[in-house]
Amino acid sequence: MPHITKLAIATSIATVLALGACTNDASQSPSEENRFIEYGIATDIRPLDPHTQNIVINWRVGANIYDRLIEQDENLELQPSLATDWEMLDELTWEFSLREDVVFHDGNVFDAEAVKANFERNLADETTSPTAYLFQAVEEVEVIDPSTVRFHLNAPFASLPAHLSHHGASIISPEVIAEDNEAVANGEAPGSVVSEKPIGTGPFQFESWTPDEELVLTANDDYRGGAPQVAGVRFTIIPDAATRLANLQSGNSDIIDAVSPSSMPEIEGDPDINVIEVESTYVNFLAFNTNEAPFDDVRIRQAFAKAIDKNEIFDGIVNGYGSIANSPLSPFDFGFTEIDGLSFDPDEAKALLAEAGYGEGDLDVTLTVSTEGDQVNIATYIQHALAEIGVNVEIEQIEFATFVEYTGEGKTQMFLLGRSSPTGDGYNGFFTILHSNKQTSNQLRYPYANQDLDQLIDATLATEDEAERSAYFKEAQQLVAEAVPFHFLYYPSTLTGVSNELEGVNVIPTGVVFLKDAAFTND
Repeated sequence: MPHITKLAIATSIATVLALGACTNDASQSPSEENRFIEYGIATDIRPLDPHTQNIVINWRVGANIYDRLIEQDENLELQPSLATDWEMLDELTWEFSLREDVVFHDGNVFDAEAVKANFERNLADETTSPTAYLFQAVEEVEVIDPSTVRFHLNAPFASLPAHLSHHGASIISPEVIAEDNEAVANGEAPGSVVSEKPIGTGPFQFESWTPDEELVLTANDDYRGGAPQVAGVRFTIIPDAATRLANLQSGNSDIIDAVSPSSMPEIEGDPDINVIEVESTYVNFLAFNTNEAPFDDVRIRQAFAKAIDKNEIFDGIVNGYGSIANSPLSPFDFGFTEIDGLSFDPDEAKALLAEAGYGEGDLDVTLTVSTEGDQVNIATYIQHALAEIGVNVEIEQIEFATFVEYTGEGKTQMFLLGRSSPTGDGYNGFFTILHSNKQTSNQLRYPYANQDLDQLIDATLATEDEAERSAYFKEAQQLVAEAVPFHFLYYPSTLTGVSNELEGVNVIPTGVVFLKDAAFTND
């Protein structure tokens, strides 16, 4: 039976250490030091420019190439990284002290000028960064000396330190930034140079990328704190979950991501596999197009929510891996409050439909889902549940990459998706899907807008007082629970399959996997 490491919200570290017959003091042979980690991933990356791309797989890969001023630990507590400490001098000024022993993969020295160049690029209009909203209050980045930098704000911004731990705050070589800026000035797309030269200060450095096939990183021998104990990491794109699992079982992969809960019974019989289970910041939901009928009527949204028994999904489809959700925030997010969502009540759901003018069989809707993971199974359950209240549901299945583009065009009636809140602060969890000024990529996907909600979200930034911020977040969560622009379903656990020959794999709740301490063991 495999070792299943289950990690609680605030008590455990998501690292597999010396499992099975391995011992903590096992030394590596030269052959092991020259060995690459073979990592099977479900989806391909996008260009490795953290200022122009913002998807989970890029976070996972990029966290091993780039460092940030601040990092998160296994409980999403903020920890020093490229910044050794930070201080709020006044409500509009933050000062950061920087490490003095860091070099980029291209040999350039990390210093305050590099920090300034990175944030000026991220915030520049021509960069069109999907993460610029994270730093929207930054007016100026001032170099005090090579190891000290100040962020001057145009308004109080309580979430700034948390946002500096986001992948979008990754620090790129200033030489590469200068080349990319020049290319943009000559008519090239932002990121055209960075995507070819993704140069950071992290434990691994870019070697090659063959789209739809593989990405190769090699160890950074000059990494602060010591070089990795493996030669590198080869990420191989394996979209099919069954094939990924077969590769892990056969030894062709050392790690695989996105293990399906439905695969766990099969994995339990394999003594050579360890599963790291991490409670995540991700929340899965049913999203409604509130701009168009029938979902511009809150009664229809409430009726659908009351017709769906979340326990049927959580226990019957995802096998209890995770927890039930009623909020856009995860339990890891500052500001999270236990909210009573709309309870399962098919009779009341029927009454709400009748009140809105729909009788038995009068309402036809389309539910759009990706073919990834358990989404089709969840959609099938929802189709059945809504049939019980007289609603006809057609399921539209689309391959994931196309699905993301399609939902972003705002053409769906309702769809299944999810989002991660990677900063550990509630502002990001709200802003990205519920604020009227959400980033452009989500404007059509999530059209719901509410001025009262905007004011509550904005108010969470204007004070450093944690009690005040928590009160604003609580009120915002209650408003969303009543308006039902989304029906939040569950927080899935992140399930990562790891060979028992590999130790030191660190998975945190955002889904990021740190490999700097990974090593092969002697059995």
